[in-house]
Amino acid sequence: MTLIAIGGAEDKEGSMTVHRRVLAESRGAESRVCVITSATAEPEAAKKRYEDVYAKLGVADCTVLHIDSRAMANDDAVAAVLQNADVVFFSGGDQMRLTQAMAGTRAFDIVANKYAAGTLVIAGTSAGAAAASALMICGGDPDKAMQKGEVQMTAGFGLLQGAVIDTHFSERNRLPRLFNAVASHPATLGIGVDEDTAAVLRKDGVMDIVGSGTVTFVDGRQLHRCNMADVERGEVFEAEGFHVTRLSAGGRYDLKSRKPS
Repeated sequence: MTLIAIGGAEDKEGSMTVHRRVLAESRGAESRVCVITSATAEPEAAKKRYEDVYAKLGVADCTVLHIDSRAMANDDAVAAVLQNADVVFFSGGDQMRLTQAMAGTRAFDIVANKYAAGTLVIAGTSAGAAAASALMICGGDPDKAMQKGEVQMTAGFGLLQGAVIDTHFSERNRLPRLFNAVASHPATLGIGVDEDTAAVLRKDGVMDIVGSGTVTFVDGRQLHRCNMADVERGEVFEAEGFHVTRLSAGGRYDLKSRKPS
């Protein structure tokens, strides 16, 4: 049971460290890979991009599915591909497009059941990573990230409980956005993943950091002052007591203790 959250813009032409790790968590080049491009508005371009990536890595069995309707997500042919897969990779795009197409469908049930049984590696990049957590960030004006109600959140796939994942993290200065998400849900761990970087969740609840950037963890359980409940929507909130940990490749973070390991 491995979940790999990728911050987007992962290297697809050079060392391809992140994609190599995805395959290494399964059966290497022998893995049967299913790429799901539901999040993107440009499925043909995404299809070619990921077919090329996995061909370069020696994967002979790579199927790309653009599940763009709930009817398709309940289709027998789609179910057969997913039942056969060793790796399911969710592409980037718009995470709402992805969850609207798949959440609560036969296709997602197969993915979730195989993941729980330990027979499937799930990886997602950008929107595909954001959708993995139970609480999903789905939008908001970055210039208003420290204002109450200005970070839009909804339910994600729930493959990762007790956390919220943000992507393109350092590149788009999304720490204030993650502060907002965690301040609004103090029991929830914020995980911000840089581009060309992955947080690899192992069975023991420890995340390995892979790639060229960093992963930032925001723990709000020790907040000792936060006026989120007292300000009006659109007003800037104040908070003290966030515990922020930033780790680069080779680092490990224990989700249970919420400490580096």
